[in-house]
Amino acid sequence: MKKLIRRASSSLRFRLGLRVAAPELEYGGDDEVARFYNRRVTDCAFLGDSEHYEHPRAKWLVEQVQGGSLLEIGCGNGGMTRLLAPRVSQLLAIDVSAPSLREIEGWAMENVTTVRALVEDFRPSQRFDWIVMSEILEHLRRPAQVLAQCFGWLTSGGSLILTTPNGHWESDEHLHEFDLEGFSRLLAPLGAESFQAGYVRDGEGRRRWLVARILAPESPPAADEFHHRWSVVREQRRKT
Repeated sequence: MKKLIRRASSSLRFRLGLRVAAPELEYGGDDEVARFYNRRVTDCAFLGDSEHYEHPRAKWLVEQVQGGSLLEIGCGNGGMTRLLAPRVSQLLAIDVSAPSLREIEGWAMENVTTVRALVEDFRPSQRFDWIVMSEILEHLRRPAQVLAQCFGWLTSGGSLILTTPNGHWESDEHLHEFDLEGFSRLLAPLGAESFQAGYVRDGEGRRRWLVARILAPESPPAADEFHHRWSVVREQRRKT
């Protein structure tokens, strides 16, 4: 019965032009999600092609990063990995697709290590100066939870770099879609020192991607009695 209801729901959303994701992703657990991605190569080799319509987001990402250690989440077969590796001293690339990771390993880049894992289950043994999640948020079952988890893996003053499609894109892998307002709301609770969010345009001037750079604090903020008092007053006003 549940399968029939899900199928009917998917059919209705499709007819209304709404998002429809693969059942393994929309309703499945970790094992089903892992199997879905592990049975194919996630191809992103085109990102190095300056003529490809997705190249502007790759260019923007590369310009954000310089030096130190980097964690790339959802690396696919390494289109971004090849562009980012020369910019940093150490790069750890994780993905759940073993065939995709094998393609990266075939390039034998000296400063690149690969790990097969779902980001939800990953537990790094170090902190990173940079964490890149490019076109990943829309695939995650719990994006806010994963963002908070990843933010905790940054070094003091490190940066979390994000891109995600602006609005609806046809894909059976997308579980979410964002506009700039919703994207910013997702970032605000992280406890960042600052974040910048905006758009990257494609070659025809369309606002194709939402992008953000989120900066971790260098140190914990000092105690702020005034801010605490104002928070109490604001909460009391809310209750009345």
